[in-house]
Amino acid sequence: MTRGGTNSPDPEPPVEQVGWADADRFVVGWVERPRGSGRPQAVLGAHAVRVLRGPLAQRVHAPCAYVGEDEDTLRAAPGAALTLFEDPGLQHLLCTVTPDSDGRDLLYTVRDASGELIGTVRRVAGGPLSPHTWRIEQPGHPEVTGTGKLGSLRSPGKKLGASTGLAVDLVTRALTAQDGARKQKKPRTLHWYAGEEKVMESEGSDTVSVRADWLDRRLAFAFALIGDGPKPAKGAAGS
Repeated sequence: MTRGGTNSPDPEPPVEQVGWADADRFVVGWVERPRGSGRPQAVLGAHAVRVLRGPLAQRVHAPCAYVGEDEDTLRAAPGAALTLFEDPGLQHLLCTVTPDSDGRDLLYTVRDASGELIGTVRRVAGGPLSPHTWRIEQPGHPEVTGTGKLGSLRSPGKKLGASTGLAVDLVTRALTAQDGARKQKKPRTLHWYAGEEKVMESEGSDTVSVRADWLDRRLAFAFALIGDGPKPAKGAAGS
């Protein structure tokens, strides 16, 4: 599906698709060429996972995988909530995201086009004074934990003492409560660690930067599709 365009008398050519397997910094959306110097309007294209390319002044958002809308998901993968496709015509399935729940946490299973397990993305419920966090499990690799900035200080290998860990926890809870008391103007930043290795960083679910080559990008894409907001996307499974 293509949306919008530009009123420029000399429209710019569509941004070419790039490979998804090594996407390093990406967003999910319709913008191909952001508004900027010499471009009063953004140039829009298909709803896709888009890799950020080029310096800021000439930046483009190159598509690498295409988002299936609810009807596309129902057609290609009944029972799934979200889908990604390899092609803009949405004929070649890249992966599916299927939700489940244990009554508290939300578990999203990510599979390839043949139904083989890629991994899981878990949204771990928070508490009265603590926000939800995230876990990614990819077979053959250590668990990846996504938490807020202060929470990342307690990742394995940091060797904080019990009293220090408690202090960090109390500060985190206090700051979270303050944030909850006022409407946040920008998404929170999450730091994703596997032990001491920083695997990924995300700003809400708007911009995701992958640092570990071994992370299957489809798991990072799944997180971005689900969203880090108070209510995760339901997709076709919730329609």
